[in-house]
Amino acid sequence: MNRLPSILLLCFSLTVVPPLHAEDSPLAFTEEVQLKLADAFLGEGEYYRAITEFKKFLILFPDSNKADYAWFRIGLANLQGEEFGPAARTFSALRQKYPESGYSLQAGYLEGISYWKMKDYNRTRMALAEITEGHPGSEYAPRALAVAGLVALDEDKADLSRRSLERFLERYPDHSGAENVRDALAYLDQYERLPEKSPVLAGALSAILPGSGYMYAERYGDGFTAFLINGLFIAGTVTGIHNENYAVSAIVGGIGIPFYLGNIYGSANAAKKWNLEVKREVLRKVHASLAPLI
Repeated sequence: MNRLPSILLLCFSLTVVPPLHAEDSPLAFTEEVQLKLADAFLGEGEYYRAITEFKKFLILFPDSNKADYAWFRIGLANLQGEEFGPAARTFSALRQKYPESGYSLQAGYLEGISYWKMKDYNRTRMALAEITEGHPGSEYAPRALAVAGLVALDEDKADLSRRSLERFLERYPDHSGAENVRDALAYLDQYERLPEKSPVLAGALSAILPGSGYMYAERYGDGFTAFLINGLFIAGTVTGIHNENYAVSAIVGGIGIPFYLGNIYGSANAAKKWNLEVKREVLRKVHASLAPLI
């Protein structure tokens, strides 16, 4: 009895609502409609749903001349959704299936970007080199050289980064982004001349005078704390020996040893962090200069 109203409603709907036919309905299901739906999801940042709709398009219209577009948009949705592995595989598949497609070169460039985001630097270089050397006249070749410069910096290979950016200026001196590349090269000059703090010297200083290595690494608060704590332990140990209370002296000294050793290790690590932070600041400027090209 409970199912009767539902059945009656279904029967009513089937008799009242006529079926839609592609030839006589303004709501006909076409390639254009399916692509617009998928593009709308992509434009709204609904990447998973966009991918689903583009894949549905490929299933429903396998012989469409817009299949390469659907493949490209699937790769783009994956890339924007930070699914870099699927993005790289999709762009690669597009280039293999449709080598003459108008999206092939852009797909190759974005495949390189995807590998870069994955920190797969070998594949990044291969994908970018295919564009810069195989298609030097394309709009993506100079962009690929700019990315190659950043990839080399990620690997701490400033000389290789410089070569990529200098090649950019040699090949495309009138490119609209040439000035950005010159700015990046100027920052690279700074990067290569950056002063460095020696971790060995920092550790040695703190071994002689606790906290001084931190001071050398410009961590003044940590240096003062290390000096104060280790000074208290040293003073307690010396006082115990002076009063011939060797047991107390041994206990205080034993507790203080890890703090002393930690002070040495921490100072060396502070010097390393100082070097990294100085480098990061310059690298941020290089990235900011080249960002409009990427």
